[in-house]
Amino acid sequence: MHDPRPAADSIAGELFPERHARAMQAASPVDVGLAAIQAHDPGFELEQFTQQVQRVFFMVQQAWSERKPETSRQVMADGLWQEQRDQIQGYLDRHRRNMLDYLAVSNIWPVAAHSDGHFDTVPMRIVAACTDYDVDDNTGRVVRGDRQIQKWEEDWTFQRSSAAQTKTGGTTLGSKCPNCGAPLDVDLAGACRYCKALIMSGDYDWVLARISQVG
Repeated sequence: MHDPRPAADSIAGELFPERHARAMQAASPVDVGLAAIQAHDPGFELEQFTQQVQRVFFMVQQAWSERKPETSRQVMADGLWQEQRDQIQGYLDRHRRNMLDYLAVSNIWPVAAHSDGHFDTVPMRIVAACTDYDVDDNTGRVVRGDRQIQKWEEDWTFQRSSAAQTKTGGTTLGSKCPNCGAPLDVDLAGACRYCKALIMSGDYDWVLARISQVG
C-alpha cells in the first residue's frame, strides 16, 4: 500500500526490527556491554584500558610480594584492599614472603562488560606465569611451593560509577587523581592527599574491586 507521507515522516520505528534484533544477538555480550559504556563515555577506549590494567596487575603483585599494601592502595577498592592488607599482615606475622619470580603476562582481555544506571563493570581475564613459593625471613628456606614457573589465570574485575567519565591524563589506573589532576597520591583511607576526594570509592574512576581465580 502506498503511503503518501515523506519517507522520514513515515518511520515509526526500525525499518527492519527483526534484522536489528538478529544483529544485536550476533554481537557478543562483551561488545554490547562495552558499547553501553562508550555510549555515556566516548573517551573510554578498550586498548588504553587494557594497558592500564596490565600496569595495575604488576603494581598489585609487587605490593603483595614486597609486603607493602600501601603501594596497591591507589588502585584497589576498600574491601579488596583491606583483604589484601590483612593477608600481607599474616605473612609479616609469620616472617614469610611470597615470591613471584619471573612474573610475565601473556594475554589480557575482557570476559564481560556491563553498564547500568549505577555502575560500569568490566572483568578482565589475565593470563600470567611465574614462580610461587614462600620463603622464611630468618633462614631464607623455601617453606611452601617451589621455583618452577607455572601458568595461571585470574579475572580482575574493575568497577566505577556509571556517571564517571574518562579524563585525559587523569585516572586512578594511571598516575593522576581523576578529580583534581594532581600526581596520584592516596592515603590509607582512599582519599587523594591533595584534594581529599575519596577517589577509591569508584565515584570518579575505575578501581579494582575483585580478584577471582580461574579454574
